[in-house]
Amino acid sequence: MKSIKQLGLFVALLSGMVMHAQSSNETIKEELQFPTSSADNLLVVNNIEGFVKVEGYSGNTVQIEGNLRIIGNNQRQLDQAKSELSMKVAAKDDIIYVYLDSPDIDFNVNTGRYEHNQKWSNKRYKYDLDITVKVPRNTNIEISAINGGVAEARNIDAKTINVSNINGAITLENISGKTYANALNKDINISYSKNPTEESTFKSLNGDINLQLKEGLNADVSFKGLNGNIYTNMETKISPSKSDMKKRKGNRGTKYKMNSNTNFSIGNGGVQLNFDVLNGDVTLKS
Repeated sequence: MKSIKQLGLFVALLSGMVMHAQSSNETIKEELQFPTSSADNLLVVNNIEGFVKVEGYSGNTVQIEGNLRIIGNNQRQLDQAKSELSMKVAAKDDIIYVYLDSPDIDFNVNTGRYEHNQKWSNKRYKYDLDITVKVPRNTNIEISAINGGVAEARNIDAKTINVSNINGAITLENISGKTYANALNKDINISYSKNPTEESTFKSLNGDINLQLKEGLNADVSFKGLNGNIYTNMETKISPSKSDMKKRKGNRGTKYKMNSNTNFSIGNGGVQLNFDVLNGDVTLKS
């Protein structure tokens, strides 16, 4: 009987805690414009909890929307979170910055340096911030996410595209430009509207890398993989004395399976494409 009473008391206390939980949901919108239509215009988005999604369009303004959700155990914690958390937008020259601002964030608009101090111990609430941005199609982008949210970009035709994500996937769709993509624990999926013309690098620690390229690619490929392989349906040139290569028929023609530390050419060779994986495969398709 005593244990039943104790269990009932625990359930009652737990129910009380849940009933007193407080939450808020805020949408923040901003619209601004680069000083000129320069090809050097750059959008930088840094997020910690939540996704980052960027889409290119034919307009000339940068349209930013953030959805900030907060959950506190009580009203005091919720009020604390609302006073400490916000989405900030800053501009300097031809760069627009969008970022989460909180007590554990240090951002310097003059240098663009963004630091996240994970030792902050006074946080007694949960939150996430989803950031969506529309930019002129030729805007260079540099976006990052950390804790589980996806990092995505679509319809971007720029000089440089730089995307990193620690605990979430990277999706780049209908893009062109020099590319750097680094996902620590998820997959990278990229489709190009135009093949890269400058050296590009793709890294994943615990995920696959999948590239959809256009026909006629001329590239030199470098592949490093500890527990993964690289596959392609495109014609390759490789020195058997330098790399271990296996061929087999696939649904879309000959498929090449190449082991770690491999260098080979596609087409006539040309632009350098670097792939670095630990526990994942790389697939290149046209």
